[in-house]
Amino acid sequence: MTKNEDFILVRKARLGDKDAFRQLVEEYKKQVYFIAYRMTNNHADADDLSQEAFVKAYQSIGSFKGKSSFFTWLYRITINITLNYLKKAGKNQPFELDENISIADSSLSPDKVLQQRQLHEQITKAINSLPVKEKAVVELAVLEGLPHKQIAQILGCREKTASWRLFQARKKLKEKLSSFV
Repeated sequence: MTKNEDFILVRKARLGDKDAFRQLVEEYKKQVYFIAYRMTNNHADADDLSQEAFVKAYQSIGSFKGKSSFFTWLYRITINITLNYLKKAGKNQPFELDENISIADSSLSPDKVLQQRQLHEQITKAINSLPVKEKAVVELAVLEGLPHKQIAQILGCREKTASWRLFQARKKLKEKLSSFV
């Protein structure tokens, strides 16, 4: 969906058109679910949090000013709801890399496969040891491939703050993974 199509649907939704908002939900429900799932590693929590994000977006659609894309705004709502949930629940859910990313080459020797599995486990442990805000920035920058400016919009901070958090996270990861680098 283009930004223009989003804008038209958002405008209609602001005027009370439930079908327009339903179209926005259909367009973005998978992405919102996977944002929540990557942060919680729990399907039930991700279902609940993504539903809560859409309810919040529907209730707040009148406050959407269009300074960013609708998806960026929705992404921010999802991140904030999920971070609040994790704080309230006292959870720092484990981050997991897709095992297929690290062990994709079937022509590797058994020793190389074992080394890659160990590296995969160490990267996962290192990311899980990061503070929640740094972990969120790593997920947005590395897994989503988002630029610092968009990460800042999503997290509700300055671009320099997002860049600093990513720098700090990378520094910590480098230290924790020094034996593999």
